[in-house]
Amino acid sequence: MNHDLKIFNLIPRQKNRWILPLMSGLLTLLAASVGAITTKVVITQGGEPQFRALVSQRLTQVANSVEAREWEKVSECCTNGGLEALKDLVETTQWRLAYPLYDEKTLLQLPGGHWEVRDLKVKVKMRDTRGDDSQYLVFTLTGEGLVNEARFAMENNRWAEIMEQGQRANDLVYRQPIISFLETFRTAYNRKDLEYLERVYSDDALIIVGRVLKTKPDGLFKDISKTTTLSGDKIEFIKLRKPDYMKRLASVFAGNAFVKVNFDSIDIKRSNTNPDIYGVMLKQDWRSSTYSDTGYLFLMLDFQDIGNPLIHVRSWQPERFSDGSVVNLGDFIITSRSRK
Repeated sequence: MNHDLKIFNLIPRQKNRWILPLMSGLLTLLAASVGAITTKVVITQGGEPQFRALVSQRLTQVANSVEAREWEKVSECCTNGGLEALKDLVETTQWRLAYPLYDEKTLLQLPGGHWEVRDLKVKVKMRDTRGDDSQYLVFTLTGEGLVNEARFAMENNRWAEIMEQGQRANDLVYRQPIISFLETFRTAYNRKDLEYLERVYSDDALIIVGRVLKTKPDGLFKDISKTTTLSGDKIEFIKLRKPDYMKRLASVFAGNAFVKVNFDSIDIKRSNTNPDIYGVMLKQDWRSSTYSDTGYLFLMLDFQDIGNPLIHVRSWQPERFSDGSVVNLGDFIITSRSRK
């Protein structure tokens, strides 16, 4: 027997006129409260307990205020640069929170007294771009617990691999800046941030784009193609100047509402002759509404100014060479630089 129905039927008829509107109002209120579930961020590891509590409170406020687009409340928890980074990321990717609770998060200490909280899952608006709409946020904070940067993270297992490599290579102090750079660099494509990309490529950067051909070409990297060739197809390497590459990127960004770039199989090598120079080799997956590809990306990074690294070489190729290699640090003559 439906007891709720039986009780309702026992109510005098003349009172039904106000009971039904009351029930309707309660249901509306309940639905509204469910739709307005407060998101909570809980930091459980890293730093002092009081600082963890402060960061938890501020990231909780940021998460809920961004969702509601209440930028004045967001600004209370951010530096000026952090607020602009959040606004830009929200406006260009339209991210929204994936969960009502982000618990057991860790505060990671960075060089220079800064901190980082990683892996807050969000959903982005992909528009016509196919693929998974999930991304993971990283917040960088000052020593006072204010957000000063927001970006999308690489996968957590990739992060762990790079940090483990740093321990073995005894250059852990460089690994976190390299990770931060790679994540910010990747997020710049999501944000379609040409200004940032203009800044991180050196003015005389060597930018190489590879494409598969049926015949072996002459030209750039002719010496490499003599010793490492593809079985069947060959790769033609095309050299671009920085202005030409930026012009290409501007056209791509204008023609696509969202560009998703993922990095995988990341390998980092340090130059033997110049300790400020690193080579980063990775597999890149590029997805947009008009074009998608997967290939191998090499970046030569200069960390002489560790806070403002520069890209001297960017090379992309659609396939590995037949011996399994890609363009890498060993293909370039790197002069030594004396330390001050």
